[in-house]
Amino acid sequence: MEAAAAIVAVTICLFPVAAVGGNRPPDTGIATPAALQILLKTNGQGAVVDLCGVDPRSCPFIPMSQTWTGGKLIFSDSPESPTRPGILYQDTHLPATGSNPNRIFAYHVNNNPSGPMKFSVLIKNAGRSMAILTVRQAGIAGPSGNYALVGESAFYRWLTNRTMATIKVPPGRIARLDTNFDSVDVANGALINGIWDYTFSQAHTVTICAMEPRDNPITTAPKLALLPRDIHDRGTFPNCNKTYDTSVGAVVDTMAGIRQFPLAGHGDTYATGYDEAISPPAAARDNGNYGVFYTIHLNLAFGDGRALALLASPQGGSWCGAVAAAPGILPGGVFAIPSNGSTISSPDEAAIVGEYFPNGPKTIQIEFMPTGASSFPVLLLTAPFSATAVISRNFPGTRTMNFGPAQPTQGGSR
Repeated sequence: MEAAAAIVAVTICLFPVAAVGGNRPPDTGIATPAALQILLKTNGQGAVVDLCGVDPRSCPFIPMSQTWTGGKLIFSDSPESPTRPGILYQDTHLPATGSNPNRIFAYHVNNNPSGPMKFSVLIKNAGRSMAILTVRQAGIAGPSGNYALVGESAFYRWLTNRTMATIKVPPGRIARLDTNFDSVDVANGALINGIWDYTFSQAHTVTICAMEPRDNPITTAPKLALLPRDIHDRGTFPNCNKTYDTSVGAVVDTMAGIRQFPLAGHGDTYATGYDEAISPPAAARDNGNYGVFYTIHLNLAFGDGRALALLASPQGGSWCGAVAAAPGILPGGVFAIPSNGSTISSPDEAAIVGEYFPNGPKTIQIEFMPTGASSFPVLLLTAPFSATAVISRNFPGTRTMNFGPAQPTQGGSR
Protein backbone atom coordinates (compact mmCIF):
# COMPACT_ATOMS: atom_id res chain seq x y z
CA MET A 1 0.00 0.00 0.00
CA GLU A 2 1.41 3.37 -0.99
CA ALA A 3 1.55 6.26 1.46
CA ALA A 4 -0.95 8.93 0.52
CA ALA A 5 0.26 11.59 2.93
CA ALA A 6 3.39 12.69 4.71
CA ILE A 7 2.65 10.38 7.62
CA VAL A 8 0.37 7.38 7.25
CA ALA A 9 -0.13 4.11 9.10
CA VAL A 10 -1.01 1.11 6.95
CA THR A 11 -2.00 -2.37 8.05
CA ILE A 12 0.50 -4.63 6.30
CA CYS A 13 2.25 -6.93 8.75
CA LEU A 14 1.34 -7.99 12.24
CA PHE A 15 0.34 -4.43 13.15
CA PRO A 16 0.51 -1.12 11.27
CA VAL A 17 3.77 0.17 9.84
CA ALA A 18 3.85 3.89 9.24
CA ALA A 19 5.69 5.53 6.40
CA VAL A 20 7.19 8.80 7.64
CA GLY A 21 7.54 11.01 4.62
CA GLY A 22 8.27 14.60 3.76
CA ASN A 23 11.56 16.21 2.83
CA ARG A 24 14.54 15.41 4.96
CA PRO A 25 15.44 18.33 7.21
CA PRO A 26 18.72 20.18 6.79
CA ASP A 27 21.62 18.81 8.81
CA THR A 28 21.32 21.41 11.57
CA GLY A 29 21.18 20.67 15.25
CA ILE A 30 18.12 20.78 17.46
CA ALA A 31 18.88 21.80 21.02
CA THR A 32 17.89 19.46 23.85
CA PRO A 33 15.31 21.29 25.98
CA ALA A 34 16.30 21.88 29.61
CA ALA A 35 13.28 19.89 30.81
CA LEU A 36 14.30 16.90 28.69
CA GLN A 37 17.86 17.09 30.01
CA ILE A 38 16.50 16.78 33.54
CA LEU A 39 14.46 13.73 32.56
CA LEU A 40 17.54 12.11 31.00
CA LYS A 41 19.55 12.70 34.20
CA THR A 42 16.92 11.24 36.50
CA ASN A 43 15.45 8.24 34.65
CA GLY A 44 16.82 4.77 33.97
CA GLN A 45 17.07 2.58 30.91
CA GLY A 46 13.74 1.61 29.45
CA ALA A 47 11.98 4.55 31.09
CA VAL A 48 9.52 6.52 28.98
CA VAL A 49 10.15 10.28 28.87
CA ASP A 50 8.32 13.17 27.28
CA LEU A 51 10.30 14.81 24.49
CA CYS A 52 9.33 18.23 25.78
CA GLY A 53 8.30 19.70 22.46
CA VAL A 54 10.94 18.05 20.23
CA ASP A 55 9.45 16.60 17.03
CA PRO A 56 11.57 13.53 16.22
CA ARG A 57 10.67 13.74 12.54
CA SER A 58 12.17 17.22 12.25
CA CYS A 59 15.54 16.17 13.64
CA PRO A 60 18.46 15.86 11.17
CA PHE A 61 19.23 12.38 9.89
CA ILE A 62 22.36 10.48 10.85
CA PRO A 63 23.96 8.95 7.73
CA MET A 64 23.73 5.16 8.10
CA SER A 65 24.97 2.23 6.01
CA GLN A 66 22.97 -1.00 5.70
CA THR A 67 24.44 -4.45 5.08
CA TRP A 68 22.29 -7.59 4.92
CA THR A 69 23.94 -10.67 6.45
CA GLY A 70 23.15 -14.11 7.84
CA GLY A 71 21.10 -17.02 6.54
CA LYS A 72 17.55 -17.01 5.25
CA LEU A 73 14.53 -15.63 7.10
CA ILE A 74 11.54 -17.98 6.87
CA PHE A 75 8.61 -15.82 7.88
CA SER A 76 5.11 -17.12 8.68
CA ASP A 77 2.36 -14.59 9.42
CA SER A 78 -0.24 -15.27 6.72
CA PRO A 79 -2.89 -16.30 7.34
CA GLU A 80 -2.14 -14.66 10.65
CA SER A 81 -5.30 -15.98 12.31
CA PRO A 82 -6.29 -19.30 10.72
CA THR A 83 -9.84 -20.53 11.24
CA ARG A 84 -9.04 -24.20 10.61
CA PRO A 85 -6.10 -26.62 10.49
CA GLY A 86 -3.78 -26.35 7.51
CA ILE A 87 -0.33 -25.41 6.27
CA LEU A 88 0.42 -21.76 7.00
CA TYR A 89 3.75 -21.54 5.19
CA GLN A 90 6.05 -24.01 3.47
CA ASP A 91 9.34 -23.81 1.58
CA THR A 92 10.36 -27.06 -0.14
CA HIS A 93 13.53 -25.71 -1.78
CA LEU A 94 15.85 -24.85 1.10
CA PRO A 95 19.50 -25.81 0.63
CA ALA A 96 21.82 -26.90 3.41
CA THR A 97 22.55 -23.91 5.60
CA GLY A 98 26.27 -24.31 6.09
CA SER A 99 27.55 -22.39 9.12
CA ASN A 100 25.14 -19.47 8.59
CA PRO A 101 21.91 -20.24 10.51
CA ASN A 102 18.51 -19.66 8.99
CA ARG A 103 15.84 -18.02 11.13
CA ILE A 104 12.21 -19.11 11.40
CA PHE A 105 9.73 -16.51 12.66
CA ALA A 106 6.22 -17.87 13.27
CA TYR A 107 3.45 -15.56 14.52
CA HIS A 108 -0.11 -16.89 14.64
CA VAL A 109 -3.40 -16.43 16.44
CA ASN A 110 -5.99 -19.19 16.75
CA ASN A 111 -9.20 -17.98 15.14
CA ASN A 112 -10.85 -21.41 14.96
CA PRO A 113 -14.40 -21.01 16.32
CA SER A 114 -14.54 -24.73 17.15
CA GLY A 115 -11.93 -24.51 19.90
CA PRO A 116 -8.19 -24.80 20.57
CA MET A 117 -5.54 -25.55 17.97
CA LYS A 118 -1.81 -26.07 18.17
CA PHE A 119 0.94 -24.87 15.86
CA SER A 120 3.98 -26.82 14.72
CA VAL A 121 7.24 -26.16 12.87
CA LEU A 122 8.57 -29.18 11.00
CA ILE A 123 11.78 -29.80 9.06
CA LYS A 124 12.03 -32.62 6.52
CA ASN A 125 15.36 -33.96 5.31
CA ALA A 126 15.15 -33.70 1.50
CA GLY A 127 18.73 -34.83 1.01
CA ARG A 128 20.27 -38.25 0.51
CA SER A 129 22.35 -38.41 3.68
CA MET A 130 21.84 -38.19 7.41
CA ALA A 131 21.25 -34.56 8.39
CA ILE A 132 22.29 -32.75 11.53
CA LEU A 133 19.70 -30.29 12.82
CA THR A 134 20.99 -27.78 15.35
CA VAL A 135 18.88 -25.12 17.04
CA ARG A 136 21.37 -22.44 17.98
CA GLN A 137 19.09 -19.82 19.44
CA ALA A 138 15.39 -19.79 20.27
CA GLY A 139 12.64 -17.80 21.92
CA ILE A 140 8.97 -18.71 22.23
CA ALA A 141 6.12 -16.97 24.02
CA GLY A 142 2.39 -17.44 24.43
CA PRO A 143 -0.31 -18.37 24.15
CA SER A 144 -1.85 -15.16 25.44
CA GLY A 145 -4.25 -12.40 24.49
CA ASN A 146 -1.62 -9.79 25.35
CA TYR A 147 -0.15 -9.76 21.86
CA ALA A 148 2.42 -7.01 22.36
CA LEU A 149 3.94 -8.69 25.40
CA VAL A 150 4.04 -12.05 23.59
CA GLY A 151 6.05 -10.46 20.76
CA GLU A 152 8.37 -8.72 23.18
CA SER A 153 8.86 -11.85 25.29
CA ALA A 154 9.70 -14.07 22.31
CA PHE A 155 12.52 -11.76 21.24
CA TYR A 156 13.76 -11.22 24.81
CA ARG A 157 14.02 -14.98 25.23
CA TRP A 158 15.72 -15.36 21.85
CA LEU A 159 18.33 -12.81 22.93
CA THR A 160 19.02 -14.63 26.19
CA ASN A 161 18.66 -18.30 25.14
CA ARG A 162 21.40 -19.95 23.06
CA THR A 163 20.36 -23.59 23.15
CA MET A 164 22.66 -25.46 20.71
CA ALA A 165 20.35 -28.50 20.75
CA THR A 166 21.27 -31.08 18.06
CA ILE A 167 19.53 -34.15 16.61
CA LYS A 168 20.05 -36.41 13.58
CA VAL A 169 17.38 -36.59 10.89
CA PRO A 170 17.54 -39.51 8.39
CA PRO A 171 16.80 -38.93 4.68
CA GLY A 172 13.09 -38.44 4.02
CA ARG A 173 12.24 -38.12 7.71
CA ILE A 174 10.58 -35.21 9.51
CA ALA A 175 11.67 -33.55 12.76
CA ARG A 176 9.67 -31.36 15.10
CA LEU A 177 11.72 -28.23 15.57
CA ASP A 178 10.41 -27.44 19.06
CA THR A 179 8.25 -29.82 21.10
CA ASN A 180 7.42 -27.15 23.66
CA PHE A 181 5.98 -24.94 20.95
CA ASP A 182 3.77 -27.59 19.36
CA SER A 183 2.65 -29.20 22.62
CA VAL A 184 0.72 -26.09 23.72
CA ASP A 185 -3.02 -25.82 23.12
CA VAL A 186 -3.78 -22.32 21.87
CA ALA A 187 -7.24 -21.06 22.78
CA ASN A 188 -9.40 -19.08 20.40
CA GLY A 189 -8.11 -15.50 20.23
CA ALA A 190 -4.71 -16.30 21.74
CA LEU A 191 -1.35 -15.63 20.07
CA ILE A 192 1.76 -17.81 20.01
CA ASN A 193 5.12 -16.56 18.64
CA GLY A 194 8.34 -18.46 18.05
CA ILE A 195 11.80 -17.42 16.80
CA TRP A 196 14.45 -20.04 16.04
CA ASP A 197 17.91 -19.89 14.48
CA TYR A 198 18.91 -23.30 13.12
CA THR A 199 21.39 -25.05 10.87
CA PHE A 200 20.64 -28.13 8.76
CA SER A 201 23.31 -30.07 6.91
CA GLN A 202 21.13 -31.25 3.98
CA ALA A 203 18.59 -29.80 1.58
CA HIS A 204 15.31 -29.56 3.45
CA THR A 205 11.70 -28.46 3.67
CA VAL A 206 10.27 -26.22 6.39
CA THR A 207 6.56 -26.43 7.13
CA ILE A 208 4.61 -24.29 9.61
CA CYS A 209 1.09 -25.59 10.23
CA ALA A 210 -1.98 -25.42 12.45
CA MET A 211 -3.70 -28.60 13.64
CA GLU A 212 -6.07 -30.07 16.17
CA PRO A 213 -4.68 -30.48 19.70
CA ARG A 214 -4.82 -34.29 19.51
CA ASP A 215 -2.95 -34.51 16.17
CA ASN A 216 0.55 -35.93 15.80
CA PRO A 217 2.49 -33.20 13.97
CA ILE A 218 4.73 -35.58 12.04
CA THR A 219 1.94 -37.76 10.68
CA THR A 220 -0.70 -35.03 10.31
CA ALA A 221 1.27 -32.28 8.53
CA PRO A 222 1.76 -34.17 5.22
CA LYS A 223 -2.03 -34.52 4.92
CA LEU A 224 -2.83 -30.83 5.43
CA ALA A 225 -3.69 -28.40 2.64
CA LEU A 226 -2.07 -25.00 2.19
CA LEU A 227 -4.28 -22.22 3.56
CA PRO A 228 -4.64 -19.06 1.46
CA ARG A 229 -2.72 -16.05 2.62
CA ASP A 230 -4.42 -12.94 3.99
CA ILE A 231 -3.33 -9.28 4.04
CA HIS A 232 -0.31 -10.10 6.20
CA ASP A 233 3.13 -11.24 5.07
CA ARG A 234 4.83 -14.57 4.59
CA GLY A 235 7.83 -15.65 2.61
CA THR A 236 11.46 -16.68 2.48
CA PHE A 237 13.94 -13.82 2.47
CA PRO A 238 17.65 -14.02 1.55
CA ASN A 239 19.00 -12.68 4.85
CA CYS A 240 17.83 -12.61 8.44
CA ASN A 241 20.31 -10.08 9.87
CA LYS A 242 21.23 -6.50 9.18
CA THR A 243 24.34 -4.56 10.15
CA TYR A 244 23.33 -0.92 10.50
CA ASP A 245 26.25 1.45 11.08
CA THR A 246 27.08 5.12 10.94
CA SER A 247 28.38 5.72 7.42
CA VAL A 248 32.12 5.86 6.75
CA GLY A 249 33.44 9.16 8.09
CA ALA A 250 30.23 9.99 9.94
CA VAL A 251 30.05 10.50 13.70
CA VAL A 252 27.30 11.27 16.17
CA ASP A 253 28.66 14.41 17.81
CA THR A 254 27.03 16.11 20.79
CA MET A 255 27.80 19.43 19.12
CA ALA A 256 25.24 18.61 16.41
CA GLY A 257 22.25 18.55 18.76
CA ILE A 258 19.45 15.98 18.58
CA ARG A 259 19.62 13.75 15.50
CA GLN A 260 17.83 10.60 14.40
CA PHE A 261 17.82 7.53 12.18
CA PRO A 262 14.94 5.14 11.37
CA LEU A 263 14.38 1.48 12.13
CA ALA A 264 12.01 -0.62 9.98
CA GLY A 265 10.84 2.01 7.54
CA HIS A 266 11.43 5.56 6.31
CA GLY A 267 14.70 4.85 4.54
CA ASP A 268 15.58 1.67 6.41
CA THR A 269 14.91 -0.83 3.62
CA TYR A 270 12.58 -3.80 4.04
CA ALA A 271 13.58 -7.40 3.36
CA THR A 272 12.33 -8.68 -0.01
CA GLY A 273 11.99 -12.29 -1.09
CA TYR A 274 9.39 -14.79 -2.32
CA ASP A 275 6.35 -16.63 -1.07
CA GLU A 276 7.63 -20.14 -1.79
CA ALA A 277 4.44 -21.82 -0.59
CA ILE A 278 2.70 -21.17 -3.90
CA SER A 279 3.59 -22.00 -7.50
CA PRO A 280 4.98 -20.04 -9.12
CA PRO A 281 6.51 -18.22 -6.13
CA ALA A 282 5.25 -14.66 -5.68
CA ALA A 283 7.29 -11.63 -4.71
CA ALA A 284 7.10 -10.91 -0.99
CA ARG A 285 8.17 -8.11 1.32
CA ASP A 286 8.59 -8.14 5.08
CA ASN A 287 6.90 -4.84 5.83
CA GLY A 288 8.37 -3.82 9.15
CA ASN A 289 11.37 -6.19 8.98
CA TYR A 290 9.80 -8.40 11.63
CA GLY A 291 12.26 -11.11 12.63
CA VAL A 292 15.29 -9.25 11.23
CA PHE A 293 18.07 -8.96 13.82
CA TYR A 294 19.84 -5.60 13.78
CA THR A 295 23.39 -5.04 14.99
CA ILE A 296 23.84 -1.27 15.19
CA HIS A 297 27.20 0.49 15.60
CA LEU A 298 27.34 4.22 16.28
CA ASN A 299 30.56 6.22 16.19
CA LEU A 300 30.37 8.89 18.89
CA ALA A 301 32.10 12.20 19.49
CA PHE A 302 31.68 14.53 22.45
CA GLY A 303 32.89 17.81 20.98
CA ASP A 304 31.28 19.99 23.63
CA GLY A 305 31.91 17.66 26.60
CA ARG A 306 28.26 16.75 27.14
CA ALA A 307 26.87 13.26 27.65
CA LEU A 308 24.75 11.55 24.98
CA ALA A 309 21.45 9.69 25.35
CA LEU A 310 20.02 7.19 22.87
CA LEU A 311 16.20 7.19 22.75
CA ALA A 312 13.58 5.15 20.85
CA SER A 313 10.46 6.99 19.71
CA PRO A 314 7.54 5.15 18.02
CA GLN A 315 6.22 6.78 14.86
CA GLY A 316 3.79 4.14 13.61
CA GLY A 317 1.66 3.39 16.66
CA SER A 318 1.95 1.16 19.70
CA TRP A 319 5.41 -0.36 20.26
CA CYS A 320 7.37 -2.34 22.80
CA GLY A 321 10.30 -4.71 22.54
CA ALA A 322 13.69 -5.58 23.93
CA VAL A 323 17.23 -4.42 23.24
CA ALA A 324 20.79 -5.31 24.09
CA ALA A 325 22.62 -2.04 24.76
CA ALA A 326 26.24 -1.20 25.46
CA PRO A 327 26.82 -0.08 29.07
CA GLY A 328 27.66 3.50 29.90
CA ILE A 329 26.06 5.80 32.43
CA LEU A 330 23.33 3.15 32.58
CA PRO A 331 24.11 -0.57 33.05
CA GLY A 332 23.10 -1.69 29.57
CA GLY A 333 22.73 -5.41 28.83
CA VAL A 334 19.50 -7.06 27.67
CA PHE A 335 16.29 -5.45 28.88
CA ALA A 336 12.64 -5.00 27.97
CA ILE A 337 11.61 -1.60 26.70
CA PRO A 338 9.60 0.22 27.98
CA SER A 339 10.59 -0.99 31.44
CA ASN A 340 7.15 -0.43 32.98
CA GLY A 341 5.54 -3.44 31.28
CA SER A 342 3.39 -1.44 28.88
CA THR A 343 3.64 -0.18 25.33
CA ILE A 344 4.52 3.29 24.10
CA SER A 345 2.57 4.86 21.26
CA SER A 346 2.90 8.64 21.39
CA PRO A 347 5.36 10.08 18.83
CA ASP A 348 6.01 12.82 21.37
CA GLU A 349 7.55 10.35 23.82
CA ALA A 350 10.58 8.08 23.79
CA ALA A 351 12.09 5.25 25.81
CA ILE A 352 15.68 5.49 27.04
CA VAL A 353 17.96 2.92 25.39
CA GLY A 354 21.32 4.08 26.78
CA GLU A 355 23.39 7.02 27.98
CA TYR A 356 27.11 7.60 27.48
CA PHE A 357 29.87 9.70 29.10
CA PRO A 358 32.45 11.66 27.10
CA ASN A 359 35.21 9.53 28.64
CA GLY A 360 33.46 6.29 27.65
CA PRO A 361 33.63 4.19 24.46
CA LYS A 362 33.65 6.05 21.16
CA THR A 363 31.77 3.26 19.37
CA ILE A 364 28.70 1.63 20.90
CA GLN A 365 26.71 -1.42 19.83
CA ILE A 366 22.94 -1.87 20.08
CA GLU A 367 21.04 -5.06 19.17
CA PHE A 368 17.40 -4.90 18.15
CA MET A 369 14.62 -6.79 16.36
CA PRO A 370 11.20 -5.52 15.22
CA THR A 371 8.89 -7.63 17.36
CA GLY A 372 5.47 -9.08 16.68
CA ALA A 373 2.35 -7.01 17.45
CA SER A 374 4.31 -3.73 17.47
CA SER A 375 4.13 -0.93 14.92
CA PHE A 376 6.93 0.66 12.95
CA PRO A 377 8.97 2.64 12.12
CA VAL A 378 10.73 3.56 15.34
CA LEU A 379 13.10 6.51 15.28
CA LEU A 380 16.30 6.28 17.30
CA LEU A 381 17.28 9.70 18.61
CA THR A 382 20.68 10.81 19.88
CA ALA A 383 20.22 13.61 22.41
CA PRO A 384 23.12 15.47 24.08
CA PHE A 385 22.61 16.60 27.65
CA SER A 386 24.65 18.27 30.35
CA ALA A 387 26.85 15.81 32.22
CA THR A 388 26.98 18.05 35.28
CA ALA A 389 25.99 16.07 38.39
CA VAL A 390 25.35 12.93 36.29
CA ILE A 391 26.50 9.73 37.97
CA SER A 392 26.25 6.12 36.85
CA ARG A 393 22.77 4.86 37.63
CA ASN A 394 21.53 1.33 37.99
CA PHE A 395 17.76 1.45 37.60
CA PRO A 396 15.90 -1.82 37.07
CA GLY A 397 15.70 -2.33 33.33
CA THR A 398 14.36 -5.86 32.96
CA ARG A 399 11.23 -7.61 34.02
CA THR A 400 10.03 -11.18 34.19
CA MET A 401 8.48 -12.63 31.05
CA ASN A 402 5.63 -14.98 31.94
CA PHE A 403 4.03 -15.90 28.62
CA GLY A 404 4.59 -19.51 27.68
CA PRO A 405 7.44 -21.99 28.10
CA ALA A 406 10.82 -20.31 28.45
CA GLN A 407 13.03 -23.24 27.40
CA PRO A 408 12.35 -24.60 23.91
CA THR A 409 12.92 -28.32 23.53
CA GLN A 410 13.83 -30.02 20.28
CA GLY A 411 11.84 -33.05 19.20
CA GLY A 412 12.72 -36.34 17.60
CA SER A 413 12.37 -37.33 13.98
CA ARG A 414 10.41 -39.93 12.12
